[in-house]
Amino acid sequence: MEMTRILAYLCLLGCLLHKDTTASEFELDGDYLIGGLFDIHHVSERLHREKPESITCSSQPFILSSYRRFQLMRFAIEEINNSTRLLPNVQLGYKILDLCSDTQNFPGVFKLITDRGFIQPWNSSYRIGSKMIAVVGSYTSSGTLSVAPLFMMDFFPMVSYGAASSVFSRKQNFPSFLRTVHPNKDVIEVVLSILLEFNWLWVSFLYIDDNYGRDGRDLFIRTIEGTEICLAYTKGLDQNTNYSTIFQHINSLKVNVAIVFAPEWTAEALIKAAIKHNVRNKVWIAGDAWSLHKELPKEKGIENIGTVIGIAEPKMEITGFNDFIFSFKDQYQKGNIMQEAFCGQTCDCSNHTAEDIINADPSFNFPVYSAVYSVAHALHSVLQCETGSCNRSIAARPSMVSIG
Repeated sequence: MEMTRILAYLCLLGCLLHKDTTASEFELDGDYLIGGLFDIHHVSERLHREKPESITCSSQPFILSSYRRFQLMRFAIEEINNSTRLLPNVQLGYKILDLCSDTQNFPGVFKLITDRGFIQPWNSSYRIGSKMIAVVGSYTSSGTLSVAPLFMMDFFPMVSYGAASSVFSRKQNFPSFLRTVHPNKDVIEVVLSILLEFNWLWVSFLYIDDNYGRDGRDLFIRTIEGTEICLAYTKGLDQNTNYSTIFQHINSLKVNVAIVFAPEWTAEALIKAAIKHNVRNKVWIAGDAWSLHKELPKEKGIENIGTVIGIAEPKMEITGFNDFIFSFKDQYQKGNIMQEAFCGQTCDCSNHTAEDIINADPSFNFPVYSAVYSVAHALHSVLQCETGSCNRSIAARPSMVSIG
């Protein structure tokens, strides 16, 4: 325990020594701040370090759809700041962290919840001086699970736009956790409806081998109890998966329906492997985490693997977002946006045009937008805002916003 405290202190110290001197798309000052957790880059392999240090996320694979969600949070806060009805005479700001790793982003997370370099759980007096009142994120269940206890210890509101695991429904463990996305249970019920509608009774279930995927598998097994559906084969997927062996098992068992419960990067690896290994005429049921993947349908040979049926929330048009992206990219090209942010957070996204961002996978975009607005409406209530003004004499604290 003592060693854990020392390592956490060293990580936090390294982060706090970094001085913010420039404007950045990762930060915006305001009367109140909302933290953001987005996996703009994604660590697909376990990284081994000889000493505790924060990871340089920009060295990892870039996820365009996550970057789109990141920009959507920035847009939502700008829209609220321009509103005369929601939080009038109050300016929201943000600090956004590229949560590319479940285990090595803690320096940045610590900085989000510190006040002048101190973390004092259950000490309500120090929170009065802190501007941070809530955090939006993160996307994955595993990433959320790794950091949520740090926020729960002080009833700090955490509004996730993507963490769908059933574990977060346990209010005794996650008292200030909220989400704007359907839990896994709802998605599994839709999968069941599809299977029953087409009388597909002999199926396989392929899932990412993490909290999200295992939760989906367990829910599916419980859901098909009492039905004629039989789970012929199930397998967890990770960066070391031998896809050839998986397809051999599926073919030997004569399974023609595969439910794929995984995020886009895992599903992408699976589908590309299916094309490579000449898998033919299967039915692939895509969970909502990858059903709107933009690039996979363009893969050469994908028409041979069979039929893909996707489960997704209706796409919601967010008025003004496209104009925001074009304006942002114009500023970016003129050099008005600095790329260095707190804890070494950077994003060299110059290779991606405004059109690239706008046309990226829109999954979980409205949940991000809704998460930001839910925090704003809660703060609006706490500050007793009326037409034209809010009560600035009220010292809003995170636990008050969570209740509000």
